[in-house]
Amino acid sequence: MVGVDLCSTELQMDAGECQVAINDSVRGKDVFIFQTGSWARSDEEEDSKLSVNDILMEMLITCYGCKTAAARRIIGVIPYLPYSRHCKMRKRGCITAKLIAGMMCKAGMHQLITLDLKHKEIQGFFDFTVDNLRGSPFLIKHIREQISDYRNAVVVARSPAVTRRANAYAERLRLSLAVIHGESKDGEPPEEEEEEDDGRTSPPPVCHTHSDQSHPWSLASGKGEATHDSCRRRPWENCTHD
Repeated sequence: MVGVDLCSTELQMDAGECQVAINDSVRGKDVFIFQTGSWARSDEEEDSKLSVNDILMEMLITCYGCKTAAARRIIGVIPYLPYSRHCKMRKRGCITAKLIAGMMCKAGMHQLITLDLKHKEIQGFFDFTVDNLRGSPFLIKHIREQISDYRNAVVVARSPAVTRRANAYAERLRLSLAVIHGESKDGEPPEEEEEEDDGRTSPPPVCHTHSDQSHPWSLASGKGEATHDSCRRRPWENCTHD
């Protein structure tokens, strides 16, 4: 896509340990390592999928290998930063995001390019430059071009924690904002839930048939899945990463 060939590397898993071999010379070159911390679980290929920890170690070992091979600069392109949610001290726990930042620095990384950090303050954990890109311009452009009746929609924040980010989308699209409240930590729906309607026909009302296999984005604190047959309009999901 950018006219540059990928470097030949080999990944091996031996007794649960990750081994990375770099077959091309990187001496005096700028190296871009593309990796992400997300893991798409598949029931059919669950055994062949790498866990988040495996992905993280693969990236760190590759970075350290480039450092020992005398690469000039090492830039990590990681759209979803592993453990970026673990950025606060809880009881007797630790700030895992700071540990990951220290490991990347120790491995020899010079710059990090990531996307939509959950908390921008995480950038202070790193001793090198962090470019936190935003996905909102592309998502907003996609909504305006692909959804013809988006002006008759409501932006919904799935929890109070993401209200600020959802409000930024609502303001730029000139739409109303709704927030889902009341979901407990263990995922069980509360006994009572307040519902408000602003008089619009979109987004679709949520069905009231409980289901344990309902999609999280189609739920309002545990209520059933919104289907095309039972609702007036279908919902649109837009996200960069979970």
